[in-house]
Amino acid sequence: MDLQFEFVKQILKIMEKRGQKVTAPATAVSKKSKRVISPSKIRVGSPTDDRRHKIRMPIVNPQDNESTMRCIDMSGHGLTTLNASNFTTSKDVGELDLSCNNLRTIPPDIKRVQNLVKLDLTKNGLKCTGPNDFSGLPMEMTQLKYLRILILAECNMQFMPPVVWKLEDLEQLDVSRNKIQFLMPEVGNLMKLKYLNLQQTAITTLPAEIVYCQDLEELLLWGNRIDNQGLPETIKEIPKLHHLLINNRSFCQNMDNYMEKMIHRGQLQSDHVPQVLFEMPALNFVDLEACKINNLPDNCLPSVQELHLAKNYFQTLPLALTHIKQLTHLDLSNNVINTLPDELGDMVSVTILKLNNNMFEHIPSTLGNLVYLEMLELSGNRIRKLPAEIGNLKLLHTLLLQKNKLQALPDTICDLTELETLNLTNNCLTQLPLGFYKLRKISSAHSYRKLHPIGLWLHKNPLTTPPEEIWKTTDPVKIYDYLRKLQIATTANLQRLRLVLLGNSGCGKTSFVDTLMNKKSSLTPEGANTAIHEQKIYKSENRVNFAISDTGGDKIYRFTHPMFLDAKALTFIMYDHRKYRPQNHYEMIGYYIDLLNVQCPGAVVKIVGTHADLCCEDIVEKTKQQVQEEIQKQLSEYNERLKKEKAKIELEIESQEKALNNNEPQVNVTTDFLKEQLDKVNKLLGSQLQVAEGISVISCSEEMMGLQDLVTDMELMAVNADLFPHNQRFIPSTWFKIKSLIKHQKEDKLFYTWEEISAITESNLQIRGKELHQCVNFLCDIGEILWLRNLPEMKHVVFHKPRLLVDILQGLFRHNIKQFLNYETNKVFVSKGKFDEVTFTKHKDMMIRYGQVSRPMLQCLWFFLHLGYNEFHTMAQLMPKLDVLYTIPQPDIPEKRTEFGPFVTIPTYNLDNNPIELEQYWPERTPLTHKEIKIEYTFPITFPEGMFERLQVNFYYTSPHPEC
Repeated sequence: MDLQFEFVKQILKIMEKRGQKVTAPATAVSKKSKRVISPSKIRVGSPTDDRRHKIRMPIVNPQDNESTMRCIDMSGHGLTTLNASNFTTSKDVGELDLSCNNLRTIPPDIKRVQNLVKLDLTKNGLKCTGPNDFSGLPMEMTQLKYLRILILAECNMQFMPPVVWKLEDLEQLDVSRNKIQFLMPEVGNLMKLKYLNLQQTAITTLPAEIVYCQDLEELLLWGNRIDNQGLPETIKEIPKLHHLLINNRSFCQNMDNYMEKMIHRGQLQSDHVPQVLFEMPALNFVDLEACKINNLPDNCLPSVQELHLAKNYFQTLPLALTHIKQLTHLDLSNNVINTLPDELGDMVSVTILKLNNNMFEHIPSTLGNLVYLEMLELSGNRIRKLPAEIGNLKLLHTLLLQKNKLQALPDTICDLTELETLNLTNNCLTQLPLGFYKLRKISSAHSYRKLHPIGLWLHKNPLTTPPEEIWKTTDPVKIYDYLRKLQIATTANLQRLRLVLLGNSGCGKTSFVDTLMNKKSSLTPEGANTAIHEQKIYKSENRVNFAISDTGGDKIYRFTHPMFLDAKALTFIMYDHRKYRPQNHYEMIGYYIDLLNVQCPGAVVKIVGTHADLCCEDIVEKTKQQVQEEIQKQLSEYNERLKKEKAKIELEIESQEKALNNNEPQVNVTTDFLKEQLDKVNKLLGSQLQVAEGISVISCSEEMMGLQDLVTDMELMAVNADLFPHNQRFIPSTWFKIKSLIKHQKEDKLFYTWEEISAITESNLQIRGKELHQCVNFLCDIGEILWLRNLPEMKHVVFHKPRLLVDILQGLFRHNIKQFLNYETNKVFVSKGKFDEVTFTKHKDMMIRYGQVSRPMLQCLWFFLHLGYNEFHTMAQLMPKLDVLYTIPQPDIPEKRTEFGPFVTIPTYNLDNNPIELEQYWPERTPLTHKEIKIEYTFPITFPEGMFERLQVNFYYTSPHPEC
């Protein structure tokens, strides 16, 4: 009969006699070893104790990779002996659990379990009367060549069974809670040992031969009184020993009171902890709490990650700690530290730092270097002031400062946006920073979780701002609202801020503006698109002023967007949240980010999603995450492109300078140009867009979802001096008088030249030069005038009525141009242009196909402006300076009064992709008297919208053309 079947029958008989049950667990698969636990595996347990779980053992025999390893569990059955029939020669037994029995000996037939990997004999009274006694564990166990784990815990042994020293392939050995008292030198035979548990074995020393266990990773000695000589010098030569669990307090058990006082006062350096403990190369956890030490040796514990030094006698931070590069958790609480050195900032890897209950008053500014810090505990000290650099700890989620003498908090503490718990109990604070509302992750106040204080704690402070009725709450939102309103109300010299809205047509920009202005839902009718630009003045309930610039979202208006962008304005990029997909990110958001990067680098940007009422809540959050990821990806790619371009230019400069040394002609001109380009790239790298954290999602329907939160964000950004320093400057009253003078002149002008403005201000207010320049800049910043100061041809022109320029551009660029050019419905072509239908069709086709606009057609486009003859020609001459069109020279007398040729050309409307006429004039071969010039443009960042149209205008005015 098969031995395995016989063994199973024996187990069943024993169970039937004792009234116990057999359970057959379902098949399970181990992912790590890809090994099946057979459903036929026998698991024996008492009817009332089903706590033990099967342990999946690794396959160590190469021949058993495909076999099913079983676990035989015979624990807790009161067995006193094992017979030969209890064992099997089958290869499928990998684990044998005989714990919690009354076994005194293990029979030699144990060798039949050939592939045994783990043997558990815990809580058996194994017999071992001396170091050479094989009666408990037989010599035949040495034939278990795959045995890796042996557990002999709590077996009441006074000696280690000698067969253990012969199991040279053991990896884990547990002899804890025995009375062996002495570890034999033969432990060095176990050279493959990785885990050794000697807890509560009454040993006091380790043999030097333990050094031969070169693979040892964990050594557990807790519960033993290891003396000062108990750790051999050789233990530091074990390269992989990363976990040594030992009661280090036993090293100071014989210290007398006089010696302890000397160490406490710093009159004597402690040396009772064995030096070898500090020299172990791989230890990652060391507990020296309450060991009565006051110093650490230099270059100690090179690999330690978690170090506990609480309840000792350190008077300052041990400088040896600053050299430990992997230290992440440091506890120096309950010492007598009275100073913290600047070297504190050298421990840059620390994530948890505990310095509670010491005596220091000053915290060095180098604390700000610990940028990976997540938990900082400084309670129970004498701190009067926190360094401003604490705001650098962006990852900090817990800050404990109770029981100090803080009189004020730095404003930079408001930059700790990841903070979840801030305990300020029992200090001397009279007010909180006004920017406290930024700590939005602190979602509770004066609350507990599992008996630990969490959230914001302010008790036992003489606070007046906010008052007691505000801060005594469990909801910090009340505190935040009070401080936010107070900050806005107390901001001095707060000026109007421009708010520029960018986004595609139909995304909800105009609905947003109208809802703000009307303070109720005001949805824009479908098809009522904003043309070019609309400006409205909005004042919030907290009296923060905004000049809102709503830009047209149709693609034809993108050509005009740069005219209304400003790096000193707050810019919203708005998109339809319900339609967003990562694949259309560039069309909805990415294009505008690139536009801002090119036109106004360094601008402050807020991303706003609309139509939140048409999205499910889970979709809203999921899409917000996608938007944030795509934006971060785009900004990173932009930064990488700049760096590559910088490296490319630097390489070219280096090459040109080498050529210059060889006296090559005109190389220095190219080098100067490259240096100019390098300077531009460096400026772009130093002026990254300031994209506000978080995506706001709103709805302008009846619920006005998220709208108030967005207005709050607008207000807080407007009063943020770091984002908009120009918005909080003192403005002389004379500057507002200049505004009145310019805007209310009796002469009705389309615009003013700089010379005209200078004359007006100098004659009336004696303001000129630099002050005039600053004044006009200010009026432009608040949206009162339009000064295109970045366009070289327009920097001497000021539009004192910005709406007039918008109307002029609106006449030229229309999203509904085909609807406008309808001869039957639009009577302006008959009344103003004097067109008949045939002539109109010809002029319309000339405009739509080639962008060529005749004088009467242009008069029809601008009919609503009521321009006189001189004004008409003035605007026609001004528009080329905006790069939107170029004029065509006209003959003094037309050939026929009824026919008009092209007067201006608007390249945007030029849809002719087959320039046949150009081919007729362009020679196939370049004449010998001519040179063909090839101009190549590269756009390392992005291709600007309308670039070819602008080039066409500029080429026309810079290249010679025949007179008409």
